[in-house]
Amino acid sequence: MPHRGSGLGRRRVTLVALLLLLAPGLVAGSRGSGFQGQVLDPPRPALDFTLTDQSNRSVHLASLHGQVVVLTFLYTTCVDACPLVAAKLHEVTELLGSRRAAVAVVAVTVDPERDTPAAMTEFSRRWAMLDRWRFLTGTERQLETIWQYYWAGHVRREIPGATATAKPSHAIGHGSPVHVFDRAGRIRVVYDADFKPADLTHDIETLLEQ
Repeated sequence: MPHRGSGLGRRRVTLVALLLLLAPGLVAGSRGSGFQGQVLDPPRPALDFTLTDQSNRSVHLASLHGQVVVLTFLYTTCVDACPLVAAKLHEVTELLGSRRAAVAVVAVTVDPERDTPAAMTEFSRRWAMLDRWRFLTGTERQLETIWQYYWAGHVRREIPGATATAKPSHAIGHGSPVHVFDRAGRIRVVYDADFKPADLTHDIETLLEQ
C-alpha cells in the first residue's frame, strides 16, 4: 500500500491485492484460521537482518525468536500513515498489558538519510514507543533488500512543491505492511496500515498461545 508524506486517502493499490499477486498461498480472512489479518499459508520464512536501533544498539532479527514479532516500515518526517501506524501500535501495546513482554515490535526506516538515532528517539518518544519498540536503521544497501522482501515496495524519494523561493518539502513513497511473526520466526499474518488495533492484538495473542 504505497503512500507518501501526505494524502492518506489518495488512490492506491491495497496490500491485500499485492499479496494475492505475490503470495498465492495467502488466505484472506480464512474461516477457521483463528486470525483477523491476512494469513500466509504456508507461513513465509523471515529474511534475517542486523540493523541499529534508536539507542545505537545492534538488533539481529533472529535473536528475537521465541517472541512474537511485529514488523513495519516508517519514517520520522512522515505526516500521515506513519504517525497513524505508530499511534495504533502504541494502542496494541496497551491492549496487550503484561503480555507485551513476550512481544517485540520492530519498525524499520525507509529514510536512512534523515532518520538518525536522535530523530528516531524523538519520534519514538512522541508516540510513547521509546521503550516499546526497536526503531531500526542501516545503510541504503542493507535496507533495499529488506524493503523489497517485506513488501515495503520500491521506496521513492520525492520533493513535491519545490519553488525558487520556498524550501522544498520532503516525502517518501513506500508501503507500511505490518508483518506478524510467530515464536519460530515465521511470518504468519500480514496487515496493511489500516489495521484495527484490536484485530492485531487478537492475532498476537493467538500466536502467544501456540
